[in-house]
Amino acid sequence: MSKRTIERRNFLKLVGTGIGSLLTIPYLSTAQEFPSSADRNRFKIGKPQWILHNDGTFDLIAGSIHLKNCRPTIDGQSIFVRNTFMGDSPKGKRIIYELDRGFVMLDLKVNSGSISIGSELSGMQQAPYSFCPLGEAVINGVKHFFRQGQGFGGPSGLYEFQKPRFEEYGNNLGEQAWSYDSYLTTALISDTNDTLAFGAYEHRDFIQKSTVYNRPHRRGLMDRYADVEPVLFETGFVTENIPLKDDFIKLPDIYVFYGNKSYETLQHLAWNISESLEARKDSKTSYHWDSYNEYQHDFSHEKLTELLTSLDTIEPTILLDTILINDGYCIHGDWLDANDKWPKGMEAAAREIFQRRYRAGILVAPFMVSEESKLFKRHKNWLIRDMEGNPIPEWTFPEGKHYALDGSHPDVQRYIQKVFRSFRKMGFTFYKTEFMDWGLKPTVGIDRYDKTKTSVQIFTEVLNIIREEIGAGSFWLTGTAPYAPMIGYVDGMRIASSINCEWTDSGVGNLLQESYNSQYFNNVFWQNDPDVISLRDVNCELTSTEQQSLAQWIGILGGVVSTSDRFSTLSEKQLETWRLLLPQERPQSATFPYWGKDKTCKVALRRYRSPKAWGLLIFNDTDETVTETFSFSEINEENNIWVFEWDLGESRGLGNLSQMTITLQKHESRLFYLSPGNDAPPEDLSISGLRMKKAYRRQNT
Repeated sequence: MSKRTIERRNFLKLVGTGIGSLLTIPYLSTAQEFPSSADRNRFKIGKPQWILHNDGTFDLIAGSIHLKNCRPTIDGQSIFVRNTFMGDSPKGKRIIYELDRGFVMLDLKVNSGSISIGSELSGMQQAPYSFCPLGEAVINGVKHFFRQGQGFGGPSGLYEFQKPRFEEYGNNLGEQAWSYDSYLTTALISDTNDTLAFGAYEHRDFIQKSTVYNRPHRRGLMDRYADVEPVLFETGFVTENIPLKDDFIKLPDIYVFYGNKSYETLQHLAWNISESLEARKDSKTSYHWDSYNEYQHDFSHEKLTELLTSLDTIEPTILLDTILINDGYCIHGDWLDANDKWPKGMEAAAREIFQRRYRAGILVAPFMVSEESKLFKRHKNWLIRDMEGNPIPEWTFPEGKHYALDGSHPDVQRYIQKVFRSFRKMGFTFYKTEFMDWGLKPTVGIDRYDKTKTSVQIFTEVLNIIREEIGAGSFWLTGTAPYAPMIGYVDGMRIASSINCEWTDSGVGNLLQESYNSQYFNNVFWQNDPDVISLRDVNCELTSTEQQSLAQWIGILGGVVSTSDRFSTLSEKQLETWRLLLPQERPQSATFPYWGKDKTCKVALRRYRSPKAWGLLIFNDTDETVTETFSFSEINEENNIWVFEWDLGESRGLGNLSQMTITLQKHESRLFYLSPGNDAPPEDLSISGLRMKKAYRRQNT
């Protein structure tokens, strides 16, 4: 555990220095309430209020949102308190709870632009499995909650609380009780869009988790009627029963922001987290080719040469940054032992890519080990094992069972260090890591080398090794990974499941859900990577309409843009579409003017600087034909704007409009160019706002 987060505090001394006077009336902490008459067309931050009660409980109030009777919980249960002491702290109020064994101390702080809650546990030899400084809070005045998934694939989104159904009675029990976990950021939102957003700034030691849940009750014969059903909230940390040095642990503060717009409040919290963790948000936007979707495991040095040769002949040039060699070059685990598809080894492949002026990229899954690998056969003691000492199978692939390395083992760390150091020496400067979640294993039910650290502490030790070995200038893209501990290490994050070139709920459906609900941290924590863009006709079940819609959706978002298509198989029109998805070098994100509002279509807006204009994409991702009306005062706060229907290279003027009504077939999108003057989009303008002629001039120099 880091020295910054662990320090010795003598609770008895605190109690004995004047803090321990019991309060007999509720105490309202000093904090400015968000004005109810605020202009809701402009994003504003207010301050919630802490209210302390003489029994040691406390409330959190923000406008119409009220969290009542909050109290600390350990392992999901309210703490049993012998005595409660209250007083001042440097930034607010302090509550100290004396337990049968040990103490819990809370600091309810009032900061500039936020409030926060800090916590310390003392007199305990072992941490609990989980601790929530704010637990069992009864929620009032909340209509929706925002739930952030732990990482890749979510599920993330804005949800309403479930309502009990009258038919759920008698012999048919139904799903009356529910509980939803959220990680990294969480929000509670009123019917007027006032928002409380919760999140910690530190994620190097513990998993931070919030939960929204209910306690349903029924009444009447045969449980016929729904009775009182409180909805509750808790937020805290998974501390994994680790032993405590000096019988003490200090946990990171959990910050609370109160804003009048939900999306903007979440983004405001995300920016604060990113600043604290020094997120890598200034890397050049990645525009790369990835071998996997097209070739799966069959990519080879011969096919690499064919790809590079075909790129040499295409005019105008495809301005790719990187050629990424994905899976299939070795047995998983033996990353430095190239198979016979790469007879010259991976260094020769990296050199051939670099000679064409591209970054050389390589995939590594640092925690993954195949049972067919030499590593598995020689070092079974490096693997995560059950309590009987048997390696735990993680997944079964066509290539056989796979296992996870124990990141706490010093020899495992040295091996991972060797792998990335070797690839860097070969000339690779772009790294894609996969199955990173295999390295984040909670302590319960497993046997590993170091039992004194949390899963997050072990995981971040490995992240430090990887980033140090690949160097500060290398681009690190990761997939199948938890989000919070990777902030500050990676440049790009895969956020959604693979499309696999077909429209399915688990593929495209997940991509659209996660890209829509994770956009608030795109280019804040890293560049979001939804998935590769497919424009090809061969080996692809997407219709041309679906291909175009998904390409434009990914292109306008402002994150990673990639493809697996063999460029030699694309038509001139498909090549031109790919070229016009070229991103700006400096990361820039689209906004969602209707996020959280009642619109069927997804609407993305991208601001352009030169010429001053906007790109607007309206996307019907449903399976039905949709007709909707959109007002520009809601989209870009312009009462009237010149509108052009835009097809990247071609445009048609629609006039000076205050609103427009459009009809979209299923999975169809339509792109518009919005200009304050009657100026059509330049023919060489990309969807990111980049002038292609300028990009080619820069490339030639």
